[in-house]
Amino acid sequence: MLAALVALEAVLLVGGVAYLVHGLLVQGAAAPVAAVALAATTAVFAAAVALCARGLLQRATWVRSPVLVWQVLQLAAGWPALGGGSPWLGVLLVVPAVLVLVGLFLPPVSAQLSR
Repeated sequence: MLAALVALEAVLLVGGVAYLVHGLLVQGAAAPVAAVALAATTAVFAAAVALCARGLLQRATWVRSPVLVWQVLQLAAGWPALGGGSPWLGVLLVVPAVLVLVGLFLPPVSAQLSR
């Protein structure tokens, strides 16, 4: 379940990359270098989050820290969106982050990741 949520986050990041590339190619960007850099950075994050999902499936001990950091960053990005102009985006970011954070510290998960 936890790995599925993290994998879903990776898929959503890939969707973000597709959205950024679409905006760059179809709509044109005022700052194309910045748009390419943002899309590339998002793609790197998507790959890293996917690697963490795989690590969770394999019960790797190293995976807890990067997943924890990613969830905190996701909360930091999603929380202002809840009260701002994009509450749906805030929910999309905050709800999985909270579920993964809680799941990381459940006793069975902690036991599996601590071996």
